[in-house]
Amino acid sequence: MQATKKDLKTLSHLQECDLEILRTQKRFDELPQRKSIIGLREKLKTVEGKKTQVEDLLKQARNEFQLISNEDERLAQKQHDIQEKISTVQGDYRSVEAHTKELGGIAKRRNTLEAELAPLSEKMSQIESAAQQLKESLAQLRAQEAQAVGSFRKEGGQLNEQLAKLKAKRAQDAVQLDAALLALYEKKAQRMAGVALAHLAGQSCSVCRNSIDEGKFFQIKAEAPLSECPFCHRMLVVADA
Repeated sequence: MQATKKDLKTLSHLQECDLEILRTQKRFDELPQRKSIIGLREKLKTVEGKKTQVEDLLKQARNEFQLISNEDERLAQKQHDIQEKISTVQGDYRSVEAHTKELGGIAKRRNTLEAELAPLSEKMSQIESAAQQLKESLAQLRAQEAQAVGSFRKEGGQLNEQLAKLKAKRAQDAVQLDAALLALYEKKAQRMAGVALAHLAGQSCSVCRNSIDEGKFFQIKAEAPLSECPFCHRMLVVADA
C-alpha cells in the first residue's frame, strides 16, 4: 500500500478528527433536551386532543341549553299572551276553560324544561372547569417546551459549531491525501466505527490486539510504511516497526 510519512501523519489526524466528530455527534444526539422535547410534544398532542373533545362537549351542552332556554322563553311569552286573552274573555266560560287548560299544559312543559336545565347547567359548569384545567395544563406544557427548546438550541448550537469546525478541519486533511488512499481510508472507517487506522505494536495490531505470526509479520514489515492487519483488516501503520 503506497503511502508517505506525510500521508501517515495526515491519516492519523484524519482519524482523530473523525473520532471527535463521532463523539460530538453522539453528544448532540444524546442531549437530554431532545428526549424531553419529544415527551413534552407527545403530552401536548394528547392534552390538545382532550381539549378539543371537551370543547366539543361544551359546545353541544351550550347548544342544548340554548334550545331549551329558547323554548322556555317562547312558552313564557305564550303564557303571558294567553293570560291576557283570559282577562278579555272573562264572561266566556268555554274560552276561559280552554285557555286555562292550555296554560296548564304550558306550565307542565315549563316545569319539565326547568328540570332539564338544572342538571344541564351543572354539566356545563363541570365541562367548563375541565376545559380551564386543560387550558392551564397546555400553558404549563408549552412553557416547559419553550424552555427545553431554548436550552437545546443553546447547547446544541454550541455542539453544531464544534461539528462545523471539525468537519472543516477534516476537509483540509482529506484534500492532502491521494484520492485512492482517501477512498480506502473512508471505506474502512465506515466499516470500523471510525477506527480505520491501527499501528503495529511489537508483533500485534494495536487495535484488535491479535498476535501476527512470523511469516505474515515479515510480509507486513516489507510493505512498510503502510500495510493491513490480517485479522481486523484495518490500515496498519508499520513505519516505526
